[in-house]
Amino acid sequence: MTAPAQPRRICLLGGGGFLGAHLVQALIERTPHRLVVIDTSFAKLESLPGGLGDRLRLRRADIRSPGVLVLAVGESDVLLSLTALCNPALYNTQPRAVIEASFSDLVPLVSLCTTQRRWLVHFSTCEVYGKTIPPAALSEESPMQLGPIDRERWTYACAKQLLERLIWARGAHDGLPFTIIRPFNVIGPRMDYMPGVDGEGTPRVLACFMHALLTGKPLQLVDGGRQRRSFCAVDDFVEAVLRVLERGDACRGEVINVGNPRNDVSIAELAKRLAELYVRRRGGERPLLEPVAARQLYGPGYDDVEQRVPDIRKAQRLLDWVPRLGLDEMLPPIVDDYLARYGEPRPAAPGR
Repeated sequence: MTAPAQPRRICLLGGGGFLGAHLVQALIERTPHRLVVIDTSFAKLESLPGGLGDRLRLRRADIRSPGVLVLAVGESDVLLSLTALCNPALYNTQPRAVIEASFSDLVPLVSLCTTQRRWLVHFSTCEVYGKTIPPAALSEESPMQLGPIDRERWTYACAKQLLERLIWARGAHDGLPFTIIRPFNVIGPRMDYMPGVDGEGTPRVLACFMHALLTGKPLQLVDGGRQRRSFCAVDDFVEAVLRVLERGDACRGEVINVGNPRNDVSIAELAKRLAELYVRRRGGERPLLEPVAARQLYGPGYDDVEQRVPDIRKAQRLLDWVPRLGLDEMLPPIVDDYLARYGEPRPAAPGR
């Protein structure tokens, strides 16, 4: 990939998280851009190999604090908006916080980028597609259908979709330069946290499975793990984002799916593959897989979708990009990362 001739000033809002940490590393190593990262924690950035470079500034702040967004937009050419509470365990347990983080807190950012004509690259979510009907691949033309109001699991999807609609309206009617990226189940090293060690609550599914493996507990499969997802390697995802930044003229005003339709597997299959890989790394008996009701794990108000496969033809056309990594290549570095970060595991539960 050829770097742009002129360095840009890029601000990553929420850049201390999983995706942000990988993006920061790639931007420092592969582009001439100057970066400002705004977040409330930089733990994932502090562990980056090779240091952070001299073109990076970390600003510990909450985007809701007075003046933070004004300063960020004023001193940047491009804003990468990564802030959100993207954890299914929160959607129906802290719905007000999820709505505020995914919509209300970002409305001022959209307004500032509009008035100052800053390019807003907003990271949305495949959740906006809602309760889709498989097996059709999801494109920007697909309808979006959410569950009923009492299924608070859809608060995140609804808030994210509404912000997309605001961004689109600001672009179409007020001249906002924007690109919306919809990630599809991106996974990789340094993802999420370990409950009781460096975080609390229930992380996303991959981290839940790794926590179970490391603590010798059964891997819990919500409703048997029949739901299917298309997992994308974080390295492939980062490559796509770098190409978006490189091809701004082609990508402005576009909504782009970024995922890997070839990695469409059930959650039960993901659990089996992780368990088998873990046993090959550590030995011992095959861990148990335990079906659990969604209400038991996530509480009332939870809902789900059976399958979510991306149509990535627009990304292929605009970015000349194709995801490379399959699950067999993606999962070993993830398991090794958890083992390196969290030390020796407890003995695994006996297999069936």
